[in-house]
Amino acid sequence: MAVRWAKVLGIGVVVVAAGAVAAWALTKPQPHEAGYWSSVGQPDLAKGEQLFWAGGCAGCHAAEGAEGDAAKILSGGLALKSPFGTFHVPNISPDPKAGIGFWTLAQFGDAMTRGVGPKGEHLYPSFPYGSYARLSAADVNDLYGYMKTLPPSSNVAPPHELGFPFNQRLAVGG
Repeated sequence: MAVRWAKVLGIGVVVVAAGAVAAWALTKPQPHEAGYWSSVGQPDLAKGEQLFWAGGCAGCHAAEGAEGDAAKILSGGLALKSPFGTFHVPNISPDPKAGIGFWTLAQFGDAMTRGVGPKGEHLYPSFPYGSYARLSAADVNDLYGYMKTLPPSSNVAPPHELGFPFNQRLAVGG
């Protein structure tokens, strides 16, 4: 009888391990292939500004209540409360420490169109990257170029406040 339970347990462990490997394979982040962003050329800053306002970047990433030129300071910090927890909008200003000033075009483009962060992690869908998935490489380059001209902010947004299992980014992919 003990041998039978050992076999059942062994099969169970194999099934769980296979399921974990399959889940990882199906949900791993999918950045663009190397070189995808390399042929875009110089950004069209006027078009980048149009994309910035049309895309609503300032609506979430500017300080609450900011208007006019103040809405171009993308300091983040807005708290988005949800049934899953609270998402804190990040600083996407060109500040190299608190914002995205250290991001490359490829990192920015993968975040915008694939929901993949600069370290290869999934971004939470509170950032509507699915809405930007069909932007062309040239459009992303124009937006990136324009955003690099905006004022930096040293504001550090707090981390997301999400309980288990919502704090597991692997579960976001797929």
